[in-house]
Amino acid sequence: MEVLWQVVGAKAGSPLLQAAALLAWGLLLSVAPVDRLLALTRTHLPRLQELLESPDLDLRIAAGEVIAVMYEGARDYDEDFEEPSESLCAQLRQLATDSQKFRAKKERRQQRSTFRDVYRAVREGASPDVSVKFGREVLELDTWSRKLQYDAFCQLLGSGMNLHLAVNELLRDIFELGQVLATEDHIISKITKFERHMVNMASCRARTKTRNRLRDKRADVVA
Repeated sequence: MEVLWQVVGAKAGSPLLQAAALLAWGLLLSVAPVDRLLALTRTHLPRLQELLESPDLDLRIAAGEVIAVMYEGARDYDEDFEEPSESLCAQLRQLATDSQKFRAKKERRQQRSTFRDVYRAVREGASPDVSVKFGREVLELDTWSRKLQYDAFCQLLGSGMNLHLAVNELLRDIFELGQVLATEDHIISKITKFERHMVNMASCRARTKTRNRLRDKRADVVA
Protein backbone atom coordinates (compact mmCIF):
# COMPACT_ATOMS: atom_id res chain seq x y z
CA MET A 1 0.00 0.00 0.00
CA GLU A 2 2.82 2.40 0.75
CA VAL A 3 4.06 2.01 -2.84
CA LEU A 4 0.65 3.16 -4.07
CA TRP A 5 0.70 6.25 -1.87
CA GLN A 6 4.27 7.01 -2.90
CA VAL A 7 3.11 7.08 -6.54
CA VAL A 8 -0.16 8.91 -5.92
CA GLY A 9 1.27 11.38 -3.43
CA ALA A 10 4.39 12.33 -5.39
CA LYS A 11 4.27 16.07 -6.07
CA ALA A 12 6.39 15.75 -9.20
CA GLY A 13 4.54 12.70 -10.49
CA SER A 14 2.33 12.44 -13.56
CA PRO A 15 -1.33 13.09 -12.60
CA LEU A 16 -2.44 10.67 -15.33
CA LEU A 17 -0.28 7.90 -13.88
CA GLN A 18 -1.43 8.72 -10.35
CA ALA A 19 -5.11 8.56 -11.33
CA ALA A 20 -4.54 5.26 -13.17
CA ALA A 21 -2.76 3.76 -10.15
CA LEU A 22 -5.58 4.84 -7.84
CA LEU A 23 -8.29 3.41 -10.11
CA ALA A 24 -6.34 0.14 -10.40
CA TRP A 25 -6.37 -0.06 -6.60
CA GLY A 26 -10.09 0.69 -6.70
CA LEU A 27 -10.56 -2.30 -9.02
CA LEU A 28 -8.86 -4.53 -6.45
CA LEU A 29 -11.17 -3.11 -3.78
CA SER A 30 -14.20 -4.00 -5.91
CA VAL A 31 -13.35 -7.71 -5.63
CA ALA A 32 -11.68 -7.71 -2.19
CA PRO A 33 -13.11 -9.69 0.75
CA VAL A 34 -15.44 -7.44 2.72
CA ASP A 35 -13.43 -7.56 5.94
CA ARG A 36 -10.36 -6.44 4.00
CA LEU A 37 -12.33 -3.65 2.31
CA LEU A 38 -13.58 -2.41 5.69
CA ALA A 39 -10.07 -2.34 7.11
CA LEU A 40 -8.69 -0.48 4.08
CA THR A 41 -11.57 2.00 4.18
CA ARG A 42 -10.92 2.94 7.79
CA THR A 43 -7.16 3.18 7.20
CA HIS A 44 -6.98 5.04 3.90
CA LEU A 45 -10.11 7.19 3.69
CA PRO A 46 -8.32 10.27 5.13
CA ARG A 47 -5.68 10.06 2.39
CA LEU A 48 -8.35 9.80 -0.28
CA GLN A 49 -10.01 12.90 1.17
CA GLU A 50 -6.74 14.77 0.70
CA LEU A 51 -6.72 13.79 -2.98
CA LEU A 52 -10.11 15.45 -3.44
CA GLU A 53 -8.16 18.72 -3.15
CA SER A 54 -5.80 17.81 -6.02
CA PRO A 55 -5.50 20.44 -8.79
CA ASP A 56 -5.87 17.62 -11.35
CA LEU A 57 -9.41 16.70 -12.42
CA ASP A 58 -8.66 13.04 -13.22
CA LEU A 59 -7.11 12.49 -9.81
CA ARG A 60 -10.02 14.18 -8.01
CA ILE A 61 -12.54 12.04 -9.90
CA ALA A 62 -10.54 8.83 -9.29
CA ALA A 63 -10.45 9.58 -5.55
CA GLY A 64 -14.19 10.28 -5.50
CA GLU A 65 -15.09 7.07 -7.33
CA VAL A 66 -12.89 4.94 -5.07
CA ILE A 67 -14.52 6.54 -2.01
CA ALA A 68 -17.93 5.62 -3.47
CA VAL A 69 -16.77 2.00 -3.95
CA MET A 70 -15.56 1.92 -0.34
CA TYR A 71 -18.84 3.14 1.15
CA GLU A 72 -20.92 0.92 -1.11
CA GLY A 73 -18.99 -2.22 -0.14
CA ALA A 74 -18.92 -1.36 3.55
CA ARG A 75 -22.67 -0.73 3.68
CA ASP A 76 -23.45 -3.93 1.79
CA TYR A 77 -21.69 -5.78 4.60
CA ASP A 78 -22.91 -3.63 7.49
CA GLU A 79 -26.00 -1.43 7.09
CA ASP A 80 -24.97 0.45 10.23
CA PHE A 81 -21.52 1.28 8.87
CA GLU A 82 -20.36 4.63 10.20
CA GLU A 83 -21.88 7.73 8.63
CA PRO A 84 -19.58 9.86 6.48
CA SER A 85 -17.97 12.77 8.29
CA GLU A 86 -19.29 16.27 7.79
CA SER A 87 -15.93 17.32 6.37
CA LEU A 88 -16.11 14.62 3.67
CA CYS A 89 -19.70 15.51 2.79
CA ALA A 90 -18.77 19.19 2.61
CA GLN A 91 -15.88 18.43 0.25
CA LEU A 92 -18.06 16.32 -2.05
CA ARG A 93 -20.87 18.89 -2.00
CA GLN A 94 -18.43 21.66 -2.89
CA LEU A 95 -17.04 19.66 -5.82
CA ALA A 96 -20.57 18.88 -6.99
CA THR A 97 -21.46 22.58 -7.13
CA ASP A 98 -18.08 24.08 -8.03
CA SER A 99 -18.41 27.12 -10.29
CA GLN A 100 -14.92 28.58 -9.99
CA LYS A 101 -14.11 30.43 -13.19
CA PHE A 102 -10.44 29.44 -13.29
CA ARG A 103 -11.53 25.91 -14.24
CA ALA A 104 -12.43 25.24 -17.87
CA LYS A 105 -16.16 24.99 -18.55
CA LYS A 106 -15.90 21.36 -19.71
CA GLU A 107 -13.88 20.47 -16.60
CA ARG A 108 -16.46 22.09 -14.30
CA ARG A 109 -19.29 20.24 -16.03
CA GLN A 110 -17.55 16.85 -15.80
CA GLN A 111 -16.61 17.40 -12.16
CA ARG A 112 -20.10 18.48 -11.12
CA SER A 113 -21.73 15.54 -12.92
CA THR A 114 -19.40 12.99 -11.30
CA PHE A 115 -19.47 14.40 -7.79
CA ARG A 116 -23.24 14.82 -7.68
CA ASP A 117 -23.41 11.04 -8.02
CA VAL A 118 -20.52 10.43 -5.60
CA TYR A 119 -22.09 12.74 -3.00
CA ARG A 120 -25.42 10.91 -3.21
CA ALA A 121 -23.62 7.56 -2.96
CA VAL A 122 -21.72 8.55 0.18
CA ARG A 123 -24.45 10.61 1.86
CA GLU A 124 -27.55 8.62 0.88
CA GLY A 125 -26.27 5.24 -0.28
CA ALA A 126 -27.49 5.89 -3.84
CA SER A 127 -26.28 3.62 -6.65
CA PRO A 128 -25.38 4.52 -10.25
CA ASP A 129 -28.17 4.23 -12.79
CA VAL A 130 -26.46 3.64 -16.13
CA SER A 131 -27.71 1.44 -18.97
CA VAL A 132 -25.39 0.33 -21.78
CA LYS A 133 -27.10 -0.93 -24.93
CA PHE A 134 -25.26 -3.31 -27.26
CA GLY A 135 -27.09 -5.15 -30.00
CA ARG A 136 -30.36 -6.41 -28.55
CA GLU A 137 -29.01 -6.51 -24.99
CA VAL A 138 -28.63 -4.04 -22.14
CA LEU A 139 -25.98 -4.00 -19.41
CA GLU A 140 -27.11 -2.31 -16.20
CA LEU A 141 -24.34 -0.57 -14.25
CA ASP A 142 -26.15 -0.40 -10.92
CA THR A 143 -23.22 -0.51 -8.50
CA TRP A 144 -20.07 1.57 -8.21
CA SER A 145 -17.93 -1.55 -8.33
CA ARG A 146 -19.49 -2.63 -11.60
CA LYS A 147 -19.17 0.87 -13.08
CA LEU A 148 -15.48 0.97 -12.17
CA GLN A 149 -14.95 -2.43 -13.79
CA TYR A 150 -16.84 -1.39 -16.91
CA ASP A 151 -14.82 1.83 -17.25
CA ALA A 152 -11.58 -0.15 -16.92
CA PHE A 153 -12.57 -2.55 -19.69
CA CYS A 154 -13.58 0.40 -21.89
CA GLN A 155 -10.09 1.84 -21.45
CA LEU A 156 -8.59 -1.51 -22.40
CA LEU A 157 -10.86 -2.50 -25.30
CA GLY A 158 -11.79 0.91 -26.69
CA SER A 159 -14.26 0.81 -29.57
CA GLY A 160 -14.37 -3.00 -29.39
CA MET A 161 -16.12 -2.98 -25.99
CA ASN A 162 -19.63 -3.63 -27.33
CA LEU A 163 -18.44 -6.52 -29.48
CA HIS A 164 -16.72 -8.10 -26.48
CA LEU A 165 -19.84 -7.67 -24.36
CA ALA A 166 -21.74 -9.58 -27.04
CA VAL A 167 -19.34 -12.48 -27.64
CA ASN A 168 -16.58 -12.58 -24.98
CA GLU A 169 -17.56 -15.30 -22.51
CA LEU A 170 -15.21 -14.02 -19.79
CA LEU A 171 -16.64 -10.51 -19.99
CA ARG A 172 -20.20 -11.83 -20.05
CA ASP A 173 -19.45 -13.89 -16.96
CA ILE A 174 -17.97 -10.89 -15.12
CA PHE A 175 -21.04 -8.76 -15.87
CA GLU A 176 -23.51 -11.65 -15.42
CA LEU A 177 -24.88 -11.43 -18.96
CA GLY A 178 -25.41 -15.15 -19.41
CA GLN A 179 -24.62 -17.22 -22.49
CA VAL A 180 -23.68 -15.63 -25.80
CA LEU A 181 -26.78 -15.12 -27.94
CA ALA A 182 -26.79 -17.33 -31.03
CA THR A 183 -28.10 -14.46 -33.14
CA GLU A 184 -24.78 -12.65 -32.68
CA ASP A 185 -22.96 -15.10 -35.00
CA HIS A 186 -23.55 -12.98 -38.11
CA ILE A 187 -22.16 -9.94 -36.28
CA ILE A 188 -18.93 -11.81 -35.52
CA SER A 189 -18.60 -12.73 -39.20
CA LYS A 190 -19.14 -9.14 -40.35
CA ILE A 191 -16.71 -7.71 -37.83
CA THR A 192 -14.07 -10.27 -38.77
CA LYS A 193 -14.35 -9.40 -42.47
CA PHE A 194 -14.12 -5.71 -41.69
CA GLU A 195 -11.07 -6.23 -39.50
CA ARG A 196 -9.41 -8.30 -42.23
CA HIS A 197 -10.09 -5.50 -44.69
CA MET A 198 -8.51 -2.93 -42.36
CA VAL A 199 -5.44 -5.14 -41.84
CA ASN A 200 -5.04 -5.55 -45.60
CA MET A 201 -5.30 -1.79 -46.11
CA ALA A 202 -2.65 -1.18 -43.45
CA SER A 203 -0.36 -3.76 -45.09
CA CYS A 204 -0.80 -2.12 -48.49
CA ARG A 205 0.11 1.28 -47.04
CA ALA A 206 3.21 -0.20 -45.39
CA ARG A 207 4.33 -1.86 -48.64
CA THR A 208 3.79 1.38 -50.56
CA LYS A 209 5.87 3.35 -48.07
CA THR A 210 8.64 0.74 -48.24
CA ARG A 211 8.70 0.82 -52.05
CA ASN A 212 8.82 4.61 -52.03
CA ARG A 213 11.76 4.62 -49.61
CA LEU A 214 13.64 2.07 -51.75
CA ARG A 215 12.89 4.09 -54.89
CA ASP A 216 14.25 7.23 -53.22
CA LYS A 217 17.40 5.40 -52.15
CA ARG A 218 17.99 4.09 -55.68
CA ALA A 219 17.51 7.59 -57.05
CA ASP A 220 20.13 8.89 -54.60
CA VAL A 221 22.60 6.20 -55.68
CA VAL A 222 22.08 6.96 -59.38
CA ALA A 223 22.49 10.67 -58.73
